[in-house]
Amino acid sequence: MSRLQNKIVVVGGGIIGCSTAYYLTKLGHKNVTVLESVEVAHAASGRAGGFLALDWCDSGKTGALARRSFELHESLASELGVDCGYRKMHTMSIGLSEKNSPVAKSKQKECPKPKWVDGNVHSSDVIGTTKTTAQVHPKLLTKAFMNAALKNGANLINKRVVSGKTSNGAVAGVTLEDDSFIGADVVILCLGPWANQGLHWFGCGKELVTGIRAHSITIDLEGKSNIDNTALFLAFKGDPEVYPRPDGTVYVCGTTAAEHAPLPENPKDVVFDPSACDDIKSLADQVCHELKNAENYSKSACYLPYSEDGSPIIGEVPTVSGLYMAAGHSCWGILQGPATGEALAELIFLGTSSHVDLSPFAPARFF
Repeated sequence: MSRLQNKIVVVGGGIIGCSTAYYLTKLGHKNVTVLESVEVAHAASGRAGGFLALDWCDSGKTGALARRSFELHESLASELGVDCGYRKMHTMSIGLSEKNSPVAKSKQKECPKPKWVDGNVHSSDVIGTTKTTAQVHPKLLTKAFMNAALKNGANLINKRVVSGKTSNGAVAGVTLEDDSFIGADVVILCLGPWANQGLHWFGCGKELVTGIRAHSITIDLEGKSNIDNTALFLAFKGDPEVYPRPDGTVYVCGTTAAEHAPLPENPKDVVFDPSACDDIKSLADQVCHELKNAENYSKSACYLPYSEDGSPIIGEVPTVSGLYMAAGHSCWGILQGPATGEALAELIFLGTSSHVDLSPFAPARFF
């Protein structure tokens, strides 16, 4: 059987699953089915910040993956025909002092900063320019990938997979929550922090990925704002990150005391801690009066997938022929997602990836 005739099932409707489906159909494959248990971009791919950096991963194994993906991000809105909230960003590291702190005034000094930042800034550095940093709206991009894949002939089924089937050491298909069975020659596990579940479906008793909860809020400025396209990484309690978006909202995340919650078995059962989100809002209040005065903000949490050795896991699982996985991108899933999908699609369809060497990410290193 030619690769073109293979029945391919992608499990997971996040950015990696949807981009993999898109690039498979772009290569000409017509028999691709995406299985998503809740909705497309329900988990981290719909709740992440969407910050993109060209060279911040250069010191690790994912340098080439990140650079290829940064390149892809710039052209995807045009290619997919949808505004995905992409724009180039200025990026700064800023040190803040509490506005009511007695040492705030003594430490405050004139530092380069965006005009809209009126908190007590005591240090600042430019850590990214419009040539090296950018942003995208993760949910919009993930859905755009899925819709483009559907236009190219892929299928989407909103049902949860509960088990897998093998035959003679190879993938045979998956069983869904309604006991229906979908046959497959190739199954691709794009399950983020739930990757271990997928491995167990096919008899791989490995625990390769850990999910760590992260909270965020999205502040709606409801109208005209002076906040520009500058992303902020704050040297402040909780290390908040502030990403203004072109739609008039500002995404803010930070480390809180409420992150240590076990990963639920079902993605639909992920919950946020309201107090953790309120704490993040309090941190944002220290940045500028516009954020402080904004009362309308949404609260969210997701689980970031970390692999056992800190590097993504991308490729064929050596113990089951036809079983592939892509997971473990930690906080860089949105940045590295498109290049991961492109490379994995090429590996499956062509036998090799043309832009990124996937060998450092092969699952075989754990088996």
